[in-house]
Amino acid sequence: MNWFVLRSGLRLLKRAIARETYRYLTQPVTVPTITDLRPLRQSENLTLTAAANHLRVWPAVISNLERGTRRDDQLAQAYREWLHAA
Repeated sequence: MNWFVLRSGLRLLKRAIARETYRYLTQPVTVPTITDLRPLRQSENLTLTAAANHLRVWPAVISNLERGTRRDDQLAQAYREWLHAA
């Protein structure tokens, strides 16, 4: 393979990666809110343990999710749906 062709291909690849990276760095990402989970659980008089048992996770996982130290959108959605149904 010609050195010039290889070098041109690498340059195009680097530019494509730089464009994608720049786009991700400059556009804000919307993150689903989790501030409603703990008050909703408390208003239903449910414990962390009860929620954890229903969702089959450790209570610490639910606590971390409610405090925002752990992000798991699928778990948060399942948790929210369960709380609204309770």
